Amino acid sequence: MLPDKVLYTDGRGITVTDSTFQVNKTSYQLNGIIKHGFLIIRPERLPGMLLLVVGFIVLVIGILSLVPASLFPAMEINGEHVTANTVAMWAGGSIALIGILVLVIVRERYAVRIATAEGEKNAVVSEKKEYISQIVDALNEAFTQNRPQSVYEKDLVGN
Repeated sequence: MLPDKVLYTDGRGITVTDSTFQVNKTSYQLNGIIKHGFLIIRPERLPGMLLLVVGFIVLVIGILSLVPASLFPAMEINGEHVTANTVAMWAGGSIALIGILVLVIVRERYAVRIATAEGEKNAVVSEKKEYISQIVDALNEAFTQNRPQSVYEKDLVGN
C-alpha cells in the first residue's frame, strides 16, 4: 500500500492528503466528507452600532443642554466648574468612540466548512483569507484525484 500523498500542510496541525483531511488531532476521511467549501463568517456589528448611536444621542443631548440642572448638581473637577451637560458630552463622546473602535476591531473571519454524516462544521477558522483558500484548494485537488472516472472519461484517456 502506497503512503498518502501530502497535498498541503501548514506545519502546525493542518494536513490534506489524497485520502484524509487532518485538523490538529481530528482526522476526516475524504470519502466521509459529503461537501466542503469556503465560508465567510461575518462579524456581529450590532453592539458597536448600538454604542455609536447611544453615544451620539447622549453627546447631542449634552451639546443642546437638554439635561436639566436640577437633575444633577454642578460639580467641580480639578478646580473647574462642570455641569451635567458637560458630563453628558464627555460620556456621549466616549461611548461613541468605543462604538467606533468596536466596529473597527471586529473583522470578517473565514472557514473551511465541511459536511459529514455527523453534520456541518467549520473545520478550520482564520482571519487570513489566503490561508483558508489554500486549504480549500488542496481539498478540491484531493477530491479531484479521488473521484472515480466515468466510462466516458476512461475512453477519452485511453484506459
